Amino acid sequence: MDAGVPVWFGLGWWSIGSAVHWASAALARQPRRQAQRRHRPADFSIVAPLNGAGDASANYIKALAELSGAGAEILICVADADDGAVALTRALWPDAPILVGNDDTFNPKMNNVRKGLEAARREIVALCDAGVVFGADELCHVAAPLSDRVGLVLALKAGDAPENFAAEMERAYIDGHQAKFLFAADRLGIAVASGGLTLLSRDTLERIGNWRGFNRWIADDYSVVRSVRELGLATCLGEIMLRLPLGRRDWRVVWRRQVRWARTRLRLPVWPLVLWEPVIGWLVSGAAGAAALVCAGAGAGGVVAGIAVHTAAWLAGEKWFMAGRGLAFGPRAALAALLREVLAPALMIAALGRRAIYWRGTDLGGHWSSRRDDAAGKLV
Repeated sequence: MDAGVPVWFGLGWWSIGSAVHWASAALARQPRRQAQRRHRPADFSIVAPLNGAGDASANYIKALAELSGAGAEILICVADADDGAVALTRALWPDAPILVGNDDTFNPKMNNVRKGLEAARREIVALCDAGVVFGADELCHVAAPLSDRVGLVLALKAGDAPENFAAEMERAYIDGHQAKFLFAADRLGIAVASGGLTLLSRDTLERIGNWRGFNRWIADDYSVVRSVRELGLATCLGEIMLRLPLGRRDWRVVWRRQVRWARTRLRLPVWPLVLWEPVIGWLVSGAAGAAALVCAGAGAGGVVAGIAVHTAAWLAGEKWFMAGRGLAFGPRAALAALLREVLAPALMIAALGRRAIYWRGTDLGGHWSSRRDDAAGKLV
């Protein structure tokens, strides 16, 4: 084989990976000009599911109470009256409006929040992830793009205040990886979905079948985006990222969550892009570039220098994106970003190794579509 072939192949691979990294950072880092606010806190119904004492953090419950004081309708949902979140919520907010009840569809989250979505009475309905902290001003800003043409807005969460390295790793996944690619795809007009805060008008919610619009696919956020787009309406990401205080995290929990999300994305029509992610990451693209240098006859010093330049450029691109979004990126964050990239192939192998997708003790991956269809049949 001509020695030039592996050289050009390796350099091409490295170039593609680096180009995607910097292009996505460039597309994602600059928020769009914010639309004019058209809503008041009193226009919102906020459906807030809780499951377990860990969901009822003091910051989260306090934020919900303040939103209620500002005029928003708060609908806290728990599946069982004995849930550990109930006592903690009552201790922090004695008058908290808590709805209790559970359904039996394939999706435990929808089983919990269905009652909240059906009870919502305000003009705008917001479904939020547990732990995401935001105020009335942020809520109104995020909802600003909603219009006759934009039927749904998703506000991404930004990991904040990690207290140990496992939490720093989670922030590296949430902020440096997921947010970057999601904002970049949204800027290109691609329909994207993610947890955080989901906002849509109550009219749109009813047009998609209320909670049923969230239950068509294995991921509720992807389902509602598809449901709204099929109405002929646009969906978009909000330009404000909402704070998710991380505190201390357990490494096993962080890893299992990433594996679960990867397996979930592999069950959606976006799976080719998911498979592509590790291939263009820092590790694989850097290895391709190093191999090209070796094939070109570079010595050990040249290869090490090449890897160092590749690493510095990669971290600079991530820091550039984070700075544009007002997100912190210090030495510990840089180390977490590199470890995330090193683990990317292992994460994909773990995601492909099994079909089980455990969430809150339920396997969402086992024949979820048949269970969805069975539940739908019972409603007819």
